[in-house]
Amino acid sequence: MHPEEKSWVVDYCVSQSKAGTDHEADYRALTKDGDYVWIRDVVHVIRNAQGEVESLVGFMFDISERKKTEENLITLQKKLEEFSFKDSLTGVANRRMFDSIMEVEWVNARRNNQPLSLIMLDIDYFKQYNDEYGHIQGDECLKRVGRVLSLSASRARDFFARFGGEEFVLVLPETDELSAKKIAERCRNLIFKEQIPHEKSQISHVLTISLGVGTITPSHKDEAISFIEMVDKRLYQAKQKGRNCIITGS
Repeated sequence: MHPEEKSWVVDYCVSQSKAGTDHEADYRALTKDGDYVWIRDVVHVIRNAQGEVESLVGFMFDISERKKTEENLITLQKKLEEFSFKDSLTGVANRRMFDSIMEVEWVNARRNNQPLSLIMLDIDYFKQYNDEYGHIQGDECLKRVGRVLSLSASRARDFFARFGGEEFVLVLPETDELSAKKIAERCRNLIFKEQIPHEKSQISHVLTISLGVGTITPSHKDEAISFIEMVDKRLYQAKQKGRNCIITGS
């Protein structure tokens, strides 16, 4: 019997047998070839007319193929769970994951009376980029932007996701407004350093982004959705102001 299963299986089977209870256990058993196979050991209690345990009848089944199938299903399930929280194009977290993380960090910030910052950003003139370079190149651009901007989430709890379309979002727990603005500047500089050509941009010959930044220490009367909408409005203001800029609360 495999060392990892031997102790608990023996203890369990002996105790159940002594109690006169039908039982079964799965474990790995060593073959004469030196390999392990999965065994399902099924034990049935035989009683006499007085109800006393008379004997035990055991059956052993090789369930190796079943176990292999179960392991494959578990692996597949984990992959599906991972994919359900990952944007299929860029590989960064998706909107669903953002909603989950935002809910958790909002509660943490309110409970601990800590600031929570949010940065929402949008690629400038991305429609024109797609029109000029094609949607395949547009997809490659989104992948590149996602990869570069994910570097701005440098702390363990910093969170970066694709919000939708050409819009991305950064959740920054325990981050004040000044620090959030510095991170927003870093995002803008990271994209500028990439020097992604954008001949149809009306403000630059390379790709740029617009950003909205917000910071809040939420109280019980505040709502996360209202905070997100406020930051999104600041992003819109940045685009209205001429793009390639950052709008904060101050």
